[in-house]
Amino acid sequence: MRLLSVLVFSLVCLVAWPASAETCSQAIAHCKQDGSRHPDADAKCSAAGNACMQSGNFIGPYTGKVWRGVAKR
Repeated sequence: MRLLSVLVFSLVCLVAWPASAETCSQAIAHCKQDGSRHPDADAKCSAAGNACMQSGNFIGPYTGKVWRGVAKR
């Protein structure tokens, strides 16, 4: 049952997550909105955003989804 719950949650995250973001700031905002049920969303999304500002790639802290070539702003 737990595995099924995890699979359903993962699928919902993949479907609900926006297709792309043009800037690191947009990616951070989407991350915080989608991760609002996690108490550590602000910290994790901000950390992912800081890394994005350096590399131009945003890695979702909950989904692991990578957005490459995101504008560093």
